[in-house]
Amino acid sequence: VLGAVALVGAATAPTLPVFLVAVTGCGAALGVAGALTLIATQAVVRPERAGEASGVTKTVITTAAGLGVALSGPAADAHGAATATAVDAALVAAGGCCLAGAALLVITLLTRIRPGCGPRARRRHAFLQK
Repeated sequence: VLGAVALVGAATAPTLPVFLVAVTGCGAALGVAGALTLIATQAVVRPERAGEASGVTKTVITTAAGLGVALSGPAADAHGAATATAVDAALVAAGGCCLAGAALLVITLLTRIRPGCGPRARRRHAFLQK
């Protein structure tokens, strides 16, 4: 949600300082999302596969960040009102995608999490079955 708000803020920023604050918010959201992704990955994989899962997750995060940096070059280089309007529309669309992803995540969590079904509960249940 922070990423979505920051992207829309960057698109509608009236001045450079406001734009820089919005873009800084985007960077903060990316950092927090990356850390939470790694934590979530480690929480759901078997301990013997944790290294593989961490490597794949970090590769995906790094690749996505690199693509974002590469694609932001043309946005920063935009000249003219028509191009700037298109960049603003792209930032708002990206913010909408971030917001939709956050909503999907919350809906998934609310519909799939049941009390007593986490990894600890499964291990405890397996132990009791022995």
